[in-house]
Amino acid sequence: MPKVSQKQVKGEEHLIQKFWEDINVVSPAERMTYFEHLLTPTEVMMLAKRAAIFKDLINKRSYVDISGEYGVGVNTISRLSNTLHQALPDFIVILTKLSSKDEKKSWF
Repeated sequence: MPKVSQKQVKGEEHLIQKFWEDINVVSPAERMTYFEHLLTPTEVMMLAKRAAIFKDLINKRSYVDISGEYGVGVNTISRLSNTLHQALPDFIVILTKLSSKDEKKSWF
């Protein structure tokens, strides 16, 4: 994703908190519309790849398999793996939950 300006914004934490609060007010369909207009198609794809790679790492897929499927380099996968190792337990629980949801869907 493009880098964010390093200039500090007054009330930055409040701005981010308000962003998440606003997103939680709308329905899932409205969220999708919101993000489709907020993000470029490239940014959406980058986020989707990142989320998929996190789930694949949780499922112990090899770097080679992940790289081949998503067209990303080993350095990118390694960076995400390091992030995963430093993540809060809550994040791991969420990824595990999302991964198991994907596995259940693939059986139908």
